[in-house]
Formats: sequence, structure tokens, C-alpha cells
Amino acid sequence: MAKSPQTPLSRTSRLLDLVPYVSAHQGIDLKVLADVFDVTPNQMVADLTTLWMCGLPGYTPLELMDLSFDSGYVTIHNADTLSQPRNLTIEESIALLLGLDLVMQSLPADREDLKSMATSLIRKLSLQANLLSPLRAEPHHNKKNSAAILLAISTKKMLRIKYHALYSDEVTERDISPIEIRYENSHDYVFAYCHTAQAFRSFRIDRILDSKQAHASASVTGSTVSEASTISYSLKLRTNQRDVMERFNLGKTQMASEVTSRAFSPQWLIRSVMASAGSAELTEPRVIRAEIAAAAAAILQKYGES
Repeated sequence: MAKSPQTPLSRTSRLLDLVPYVSAHQGIDLKVLADVFDVTPNQMVADLTTLWMCGLPGYTPLELMDLSFDSGYVTIHNADTLSQPRNLTIEESIALLLGLDLVMQSLPADREDLKSMATSLIRKLSLQANLLSPLRAEPHHNKKNSAAILLAISTKKMLRIKYHALYSDEVTERDISPIEIRYENSHDYVFAYCHTAQAFRSFRIDRILDSKQAHASASVTGSTVSEASTISYSLKLRTNQRDVMERFNLGKTQMASEVTSRAFSPQWLIRSVMASAGSAELTEPRVIRAEIAAAAAAILQKYGES
């Protein structure tokens, strides 16, 4: 039987579930345990090996998990020690309070049950940590825009947004169909189909200046993407090939004296070529090549004036 695909999130969830399950089923057969969690025995061994490095704060050998599974049967020898209640440090309490505050802000208006549970936890943690004033976690982006995006995702409606694009330093108005919210490189992004560009795009939520729901709804499929919305370009590689490969996201199979690829933004292409400092020369398209030459000439002229 095919096992379920592994993702970092699914593995983290499984590791959290493993400890209480093994504690309640001491001496369980390794293969049976793997079947319970729908993974291969090899994957289960890898998970148990990871748990060896987990434990209680302090993380000395006395607090780490004492597991044995070499015999083919899994046992946690210090399960009683691990299950003892622990007092939270002030740092741990503050981290939990800030996290709960963010959760409270993201909850839908109709989930009063969850808000009540979170409020109760916040009250107990604040009392335990002796914090008299409530802690607030302020997100970088506008909560109104986040709520509008979540509503558009759930209702499959279009949004009209005003977006500050970093590469062009311009504010543009776009019609998008949001698909999901992603967290990457310490920022929240909305992955959406942009009807203005007729292609899939990622928009940083804190750069969305305004948003309002459009009345139209649109179905988005993979066939909606058009290559006409991208730019084909050619590069001649001169030096520092590894730097060029990373900057332009080129695979090893693409590395040659001349390469052809595609980009979504002419501004990104101009900045990337100029940042390469001569390691890569743009040969096509000619229009963008001319813009790079003009920008470089203007910079050199400013050096001459100083």
C-alpha cells in the first residue's frame, strides 16, 4: 500500500503525536507503530531518532527523551519524568501570550467559542507570569486587507488591490483571485491569479495599500497561465557562474556560455543584470539591454560629477 506523502508540516504533527501514543503503548512493535502512523518502518526509525534530541527545557541528558527501539519494540523509559507538569519561564509565557494574541486576531468573527478559549488561556498565562498589562502582537500588515483576502479565498471572489511593487517602485491597481496565504522569508504573501497580468503572482500582504471585493467571480486553473505574460531573455555568462546561477535561479543543466530563460518583471531583470556587475551580459531582448546600458551610463556620469 502506498504511504502518504511526507511534508515538513505532516512530519512535525506526527512527531508531536508520537510521544503520547508511545507513552500509552509502551513496547509497541516498530512495524505496528509505522502502520498506525501510515509511514514506512525506515521513516519511523528516522522520526524516533529525531525524538532522541527532544525533551524538556534545559536539554541536558537528564531532560532529553530516553528512547529504545533497537530490538524492534519502542519504549520511552523516562515517560513519567516527561509527563510531570513544568512551570513556564517568563520568556516562554510571553511567547505563548503573543502567539495567542495573533491567533485571536486571525479568528473569524463567528468563532466565539475559540475566542473564549483563547481569552481564558491568556488570562491564566498572564496571571502565572505576573503580567499586569496585556501583551499585544501587532502584525506588519493591515488587518482589514488580511480579512478581505481570507473572505475572497473562502467565497472564491475577486479582489481589487492597490499594490506597491518594489522592483518598479510604483503603485498599481490589480484585479486578483486569491488562492492561498503563504509565509515565506518572515513575510506573509497572498498567492493569487492576477487578471491584470494574466498570470499567477505572489503579493506581499504588507505592500497591499488597499483592497476591496469585486463582484465578479472567476475560476482559476493551471491552463489560465499564459507565457505571453513572461519575458524571454538570453544571457551570456562571463565570470562567477555560481553567483549568476543563484541570482537567476538557473539549474545546473542550464549552465553554459549562453542561456535562455523567462522572467515575470522587466524591472527585476534590469536590477539582476546590473547587480551581477559584469558577470552576466544580457543579449536579448534588445529593448531591455538598451535600458541597462542607459542606466549604467547615467551611474558612471554621476561618478564623474562627484
